[in-house]
Amino acid sequence: MKCPVLVSRDTETGRLRAATEHAAAGRGATIVLTGEPGVGKSRTVAALQADAEERGLVVFSGRAVRASTPTPLRPLSEALLAWLRRNELPASARLDPFRPSLARLAPQLWDDRAGEQATSLVLLGEALLRLATAVGDGRGCLLVLEDLHWSDPETLAVLEYVADNVADVPLLVVVTTRPGESAATQLLVDALVSRGSAECVELGVLDPAATDAMVVACLGGSAPPEVHEFVTANAEGVPLLVEELLTGMQAAGALVAAADGTWRADGPITAAVPETFARTVQLRLQSQSPVVQQVARAAAVLGSDFDWAPLTAALDLDDATVLEALRTLVDQQIVAAREQSFAFRHALTREAVLAALLPPERAELASRLAEACARPDAALDQQTLAELFDLAGDSERSAAAWHTAAVDALGKGALATALEMVGRAGDLVAPDSETGLAVRQTLLEVHALAGDSPAALRVGGSLLADLERSGAAADRLAPVRLRLARAAYAGGLWDEAADLLSTIDGVDPAGTAVLRAGVALGRLQPDDAVVEARVALDAAGDRADVACEAWEVIGRAARGRDVLQAEEAFEEAYRIAEQNGLGHWRARILQQLGSLDLVGRRPTEDRLLAARAAALEAGSLATAAVVDLQLNLLRIRYLDLERAMAAADAAIPLMTRLRLPALGSAYLIRAMTHGLAGRPEEMEVDLAAGLRTAPDDPELVAGKDAHVRGPVALARGRYDEARDAFAAGMEVYRLHPGLAFSMRGLWALLETVLGDGSAARAEVRDGPQITSPHNWFALRYADAVALGREGRAEEAEQTFADATWTHPGPEPWMEVHMRGLVARAAAADGWGEPELWFRQTLDGLVEAGQTEAASACRAAMREAGIAVPRKAAGARQVPQHLQHLGVTSREYDVLELVAEGLTNQAIAERLFLSTRTVETHVARLLQRTGSGGRGQLVTYVAAPSAGGRDVTAI
Repeated sequence: MKCPVLVSRDTETGRLRAATEHAAAGRGATIVLTGEPGVGKSRTVAALQADAEERGLVVFSGRAVRASTPTPLRPLSEALLAWLRRNELPASARLDPFRPSLARLAPQLWDDRAGEQATSLVLLGEALLRLATAVGDGRGCLLVLEDLHWSDPETLAVLEYVADNVADVPLLVVVTTRPGESAATQLLVDALVSRGSAECVELGVLDPAATDAMVVACLGGSAPPEVHEFVTANAEGVPLLVEELLTGMQAAGALVAAADGTWRADGPITAAVPETFARTVQLRLQSQSPVVQQVARAAAVLGSDFDWAPLTAALDLDDATVLEALRTLVDQQIVAAREQSFAFRHALTREAVLAALLPPERAELASRLAEACARPDAALDQQTLAELFDLAGDSERSAAAWHTAAVDALGKGALATALEMVGRAGDLVAPDSETGLAVRQTLLEVHALAGDSPAALRVGGSLLADLERSGAAADRLAPVRLRLARAAYAGGLWDEAADLLSTIDGVDPAGTAVLRAGVALGRLQPDDAVVEARVALDAAGDRADVACEAWEVIGRAARGRDVLQAEEAFEEAYRIAEQNGLGHWRARILQQLGSLDLVGRRPTEDRLLAARAAALEAGSLATAAVVDLQLNLLRIRYLDLERAMAAADAAIPLMTRLRLPALGSAYLIRAMTHGLAGRPEEMEVDLAAGLRTAPDDPELVAGKDAHVRGPVALARGRYDEARDAFAAGMEVYRLHPGLAFSMRGLWALLETVLGDGSAARAEVRDGPQITSPHNWFALRYADAVALGREGRAEEAEQTFADATWTHPGPEPWMEVHMRGLVARAAAADGWGEPELWFRQTLDGLVEAGQTEAASACRAAMREAGIAVPRKAAGARQVPQHLQHLGVTSREYDVLELVAEGLTNQAIAERLFLSTRTVETHVARLLQRTGSGGRGQLVTYVAAPSAGGRDVTAI
């Protein structure tokens, strides 16, 4: 299979094509295209040749071949002979004296004038330059010499002369070579580059994105994700291996073409070494001494990335002999040297070496290496040791090593790695053996920490039953019960977790205390949770994982009352996790810190996205699922409802499978998304589903009003209805003050604008979460309204201004409504700038697509005697070519005025907007169109012509 296009070589091909243009203009050059085998050198020069021929250049092409004694001048002869099959030398007085020299390359040119001058390589080089001048005058020539590392000394000498003298000749010379393959070739290339006679262009391996693109290009259609993952992992960015692997999968029937042009995987996809690649590696290895071959084979058994020290003991060789063999393997491009170790150049290079070993040979080598690595003084990782024992056929010792590796990974918070390793261990031993029981206990802990409660409870229940039947001692049962309690806790089964903890006495005081703290918090007993967490901290000692969890509990307990205290606790936990390399806890604490960002004036997603990436890397699905929920809350604040709905639809099945306590909240968040999208029936269905998960959970009971019905009513401009919903939520929060509620300030503002509000303001000011930026901001708006109503206009305006200080980023839609509420009160009480605030509110509501609320705003403006703008955003149809870019109607209004040359201030006055809002619209237009400045925006006002720029493709 050959890929029909070049992938990810734009920079290199651009440089080569520019050089051909210079050659056509009479400015010659030499370019050395270098790269390891299979990286795409031949493909690149083939594309260059096709392009050059299409543009009318004269093309000569030859290659050197591997041989113990290379034929002199072979690549140059091949290049000239191939050209002479279709062409004849032109009649040229300047070329005639050099025909005898050219006859060394093409015997048909030999005549009686040939003599001693024909033996001069310098004259042959000059003859090639004269030939290029004669045939390429006005068109230019391209001379391609491939695989120069296999070339003969005569060809190198001629090339050196040509490269040194080609600058004023219409000839581009392009040679390909492998770095380090030939000392003579490398010396020549280095010399030419150093004196400016040649330029070196290195072809590197493809990155994962380019590898994916090459897979699609080779197949002519999309492939399943597992195919892309397999090729990326095994080809390691080498184009030749990409093609070979795809060919092998097709030949084996593992990759099958569908009728619609796509491809599907049919059966398991396994790594099979391409025959051509394996043959190349094995030929290179067979040319070396027996010791070098022996070291290579032992290294291949040891691993793709290996430490050289075990080789000496396993092969009974001294250090110098092993290092000399490794130096040879490096020179042969089979092995690469790292700072502290060695590695095979590609994963399939190792497989090609292993393929030459018979199974008994592999097992014998693995056994010798395993014994060498198992010595107390050997610093080898347990995973490599486990693989060696497995290959040697020692299942029990392999399982023990896998289990040790899993425990090490668990200690670092790498849950996904630990789960894979403990699974490998479990496959090798009987479940009721001593090693099998230890493996099951670790598996229980991994599932519990990952948040997979069903799996943890299943594994733990079976393990506990087996131990009890066998009459295990209490000290053997207690750790299992503790881990089973953690699994129940992760699933929100507070009572079951508490019952199990009550059966444990004197085992792991720190671990049991921190788990009791978490259970107390789950039961909405924050004070008890903090007490237990402090006990855990005192008993933790050097247990960094316990300290992280204790500080997390303290932060969660504080979050419902004081977000600043919560952040301090989470920061301490994050410091410990980072200091000790605890990936799982780093992800969990990042998630907690990210949750605090949601209550900011301009909520951001940076820490949440970092938490999600860390959780997926660590294998903590439960943490990743919670992060997705919180990202949805942020998306809802900016009305990114399509993404929020897609994420909720994906999260709910996962959370249902894992039985996560946050499942009810997931339903409520999706209910809110339905409500904001104008689907009230679907909203009520999800509200009912959420409450069914835990009917008595105060967080859900309060949330249905405070986080769903209230905000949805607000979005529709039904402020009385929103006030009632928030009030219903507040009744529950008064009973459970420790629950997080980020909209207390908004409730106080509604109470103040629509009623007296003094009691509400006092309750929020003296209650929990006043340190939340969102609550403080809304409360200050309410204070401004109250001051204005009392006739203290100047104080009201100052209070409003203090609360409205500029924040970076777009404005959440709830804050738009808050400004509208203040505008209503200010217009009625005669203070501030209600007309400006109304216009800003109307612009924001229309921009957000909240048409019902916008109509209510217009009605309030008329009632206050304020003129309503004749043209609101959304009144005109955006041209189709701009719709494709996501340009809104209001942005189109701004775009037209930018095209007229108006400043941002003038546009603001024309459209009754703030200057800051216009700046935001202009910035979005520049981003959507990819324009470099206002001048380029003008070109987007009119629709593109049929032959002009395809704006819709941007």
